[in-house]
Amino acid sequence: MLLVFSANSQTISGTVKNAKTGEPMAFANVFINNTTQGSTTDDKGNFIISGSLPRNVELVASFVGFETATKTLSITGSGATKVDFKLKPLESVLTEVQLKSRRDKKWERDLRRFKEVFLALPSDPFASQLDIKNPWVLDFETVKANGPNYVRATAQEPLHIVNHALGYEVTYYLKDYRYYHNRSSYVGSVFFDAQELTDSVELANVETNKLNSYMGSIRHFLKSVLLARVHEENFQIFELLPVDHFRERTNVFTEEIDKSIKRVFADSIQRIPLENGNYRVVWPYDAEIHYSEKFWLNHYYSDLYYPVSWISAPLGYFDIDRNGIPVVPSQVVLSGYMGRQRMGRFLPHDYVPSKSLDGYQYLTEVDSSQMRFSRWNNIREKPYFSTNKPYYYPGETVWIGGQMLYQNRNMSDSLSRVLYLDLMGKDAELIQSEAYAVKDGKISGSFVLSQTLESGDYFLRAYTEWMLNFPEKDIFLRALPILKKEESIQPIAISNPDLFGELTINLDESLSLRDSDKEMEFQLSFLDETEELTDAQFTISLTDADLVSTIAEQMTIMNAMDWLDAKDPPKKLAMGKHQIEFGITIEGQFTRDKKRDPLINPITIVRDDLADYGIVNTDSSGYFRATGLYFTDTATISIAALDSKQRHYGSVTLKEKSKPAFKGTYPKLNYQTFQRKNDELKFDFTGDYVLLEEFLKEDTKMETLEERNYGYGSPDRELSGERLETISPEALAGYFGFKRGGKSIGNYNFGLNASNPLLIIDGTQYPFLSDEDFDAMMSTFIPAELESIKVYTFNAPSFGMAGFGGVIMITTKKGNRTPPVEQAAFNSSGFQQFKMKGFSREIPFPNSFENNQPVESKPTLFWEANAESDMGTYSFKVKIPQALKRMNLRVEGLTKDVLPFEKIFEIDVK
Repeated sequence: MLLVFSANSQTISGTVKNAKTGEPMAFANVFINNTTQGSTTDDKGNFIISGSLPRNVELVASFVGFETATKTLSITGSGATKVDFKLKPLESVLTEVQLKSRRDKKWERDLRRFKEVFLALPSDPFASQLDIKNPWVLDFETVKANGPNYVRATAQEPLHIVNHALGYEVTYYLKDYRYYHNRSSYVGSVFFDAQELTDSVELANVETNKLNSYMGSIRHFLKSVLLARVHEENFQIFELLPVDHFRERTNVFTEEIDKSIKRVFADSIQRIPLENGNYRVVWPYDAEIHYSEKFWLNHYYSDLYYPVSWISAPLGYFDIDRNGIPVVPSQVVLSGYMGRQRMGRFLPHDYVPSKSLDGYQYLTEVDSSQMRFSRWNNIREKPYFSTNKPYYYPGETVWIGGQMLYQNRNMSDSLSRVLYLDLMGKDAELIQSEAYAVKDGKISGSFVLSQTLESGDYFLRAYTEWMLNFPEKDIFLRALPILKKEESIQPIAISNPDLFGELTINLDESLSLRDSDKEMEFQLSFLDETEELTDAQFTISLTDADLVSTIAEQMTIMNAMDWLDAKDPPKKLAMGKHQIEFGITIEGQFTRDKKRDPLINPITIVRDDLADYGIVNTDSSGYFRATGLYFTDTATISIAALDSKQRHYGSVTLKEKSKPAFKGTYPKLNYQTFQRKNDELKFDFTGDYVLLEEFLKEDTKMETLEERNYGYGSPDRELSGERLETISPEALAGYFGFKRGGKSIGNYNFGLNASNPLLIIDGTQYPFLSDEDFDAMMSTFIPAELESIKVYTFNAPSFGMAGFGGVIMITTKKGNRTPPVEQAAFNSSGFQQFKMKGFSREIPFPNSFENNQPVESKPTLFWEANAESDMGTYSFKVKIPQALKRMNLRVEGLTKDVLPFEKIFEIDVK
């Protein structure tokens, strides 16, 4: 039983008067803060509150048009306490009509965010049952102080809140509200008035909601700490260990025990009684709290499905009352599940659970069907890309750029690396097919339209093999009108989507003359809702506004992000047989020559003249699959089963990759065309663009093959120099995410039977090592004797099939520690050979030209598929034709906080 208030009846009485005139104030409200206990003054200004009262009381008196007053009391025994209030009139009070008239779009955006911060998150099931009845009393302003900027809210009257989920009418007197970048705080006095409910079902729902809100809350947890019942109440406490910069934290709970978190036992927590009846809890560390009595869809650990929270105390302690309620809320900093609980989940301090918690196990705010849906939904992906302009002509080059969207971004390193793109006609006939590598979740590519392509409404369809396991609506479609070469599109007025002040994009441009050329420099800056610079990833397209018209109702990243919010599970969650591709994939069937041949056979796959090779095993039916090849255009693939003496046997047939059927409605844009004059016809044919490089470097030092990582690009993680000389083998393994002694790396290829990582030692490759050989080679190295260690995961596809399990590149201080493997010429005798199409060759958008090269008028002047800002800004330069008059600059992408944006700047060239 939770003993909340004193068992003896106590009384608080007094008067409320006008501080200016001394007259008593009738119908003033007097209440105990954060409770349901309160009273209203009579016609002589008198009030009385009686019952079982808490030992420490914050008494609040209020009246419309007057300043709210509070007094802190300490109540002992069963006697009466006398309190008098004198309320000061507010200097100016706006009428309801005046307050409502001050609303605008910025105010609406601030109100929407206020509700999410103050009432409930949009994903909270209670959100639809909460409402502020008088939101117009709120005022918002952006405050630029010495520290970070923030948004402040004030209210000239108390907020009246209806909470149907918990059965309360709530009056909230807002004292202070501040919203910083991704954090917030609010303080106020609150009175709860229970709704009069007569329906038994509604009453039962309200009681269940109250209990659900209590269980797992900060109040429930701190009460269990006070009573030393942490284990009995199914909480676990973990201390967050100091950050190890040589180790990357995983999202696997079992991997983190004693590495980033350490179990704390409740009997070690100090609880010190204070003279005022409260308790001081010593909390010297940041802690992670697990509560196992609820199902919850957390995104912090992939192997846990219950609430996880984080608690810290800036002072090293916090004070709580006998019910586990923090006396000073700012002493406790919450995040995770407990940090989700806004006013919509807040219970009055005099609430007592109506039933024993011992009989309430596995309370669910998320049912089992939602849990199954979450597991299914967590591994969904969807591409989004835009093009350099909205329509094209036969023979032009189409450039695309964008990113993969993930329902759970933690799974991005385990999902697809190959994107398929189909150009389709209005009758869904397939015109052209391309394949692009997905690199670190980014999409970029290009293709050339046929010169003989007829004009009409075409569309692009983009998908991955893995996406074919999921609903067809996941497949991305973009309209692509193709015009006759003498046609153009009637332009429309540009209308930018409202970003509601959550993001501001500014553009500064300058024009300069160099000899006979015009050169323009552009700088984009991105400001968040508090007007602080924030980083973003985006595409940029700069077009001649007289040659490229805008079209209404084009698909944008803002439309595409709606896919992430679709939470309605389909009727069937069964997965298909489509697998994740980490590169160009080969599937086939092996047929044995003789019955005595084994059921499972090793298949050797060689690309071209040993440019890449791999060995995969068939299953018992003869099926085999190899993924991770990385090549462009067409390659010769040689395949054979080889026995221990390298003799060929059996035969293979390859499975042709089929295209998914198109069943939906193709996207079509509304536009009107008109005829152009011959001298006005300009096209985006490849190779005619004049751009300036963003940076020019003189006397560039020539890099060695080793310094260029043997041509394989930048690693995902790297250690060298003094850090290697001092690091322990355990810390080294943690930093690189090595598991099983380095035989697997982090979550890379999670859940797949990948080979051991490819070892490259001083430039020599050692692919497809057995566990024994891998262990033997890795055990010969001491970190202090190495020049560097580099690990590739996201960039591993460039190593082909050998890099399917990741790559570990080691450079020793003494050069080759082992003799290099001599590679013999490939003998294709006995191998079956197949021609296979790889990734589409990307046509780079030119980034440098000779200064004396003439600048011709072209539709697209600048294109960047995967631009990224640095400290909130991005700059580039471009040469422009002398006759150019108007340009449109379009930016589209995501901020670092995954906020989508799209904006077109209209630029006049003077």
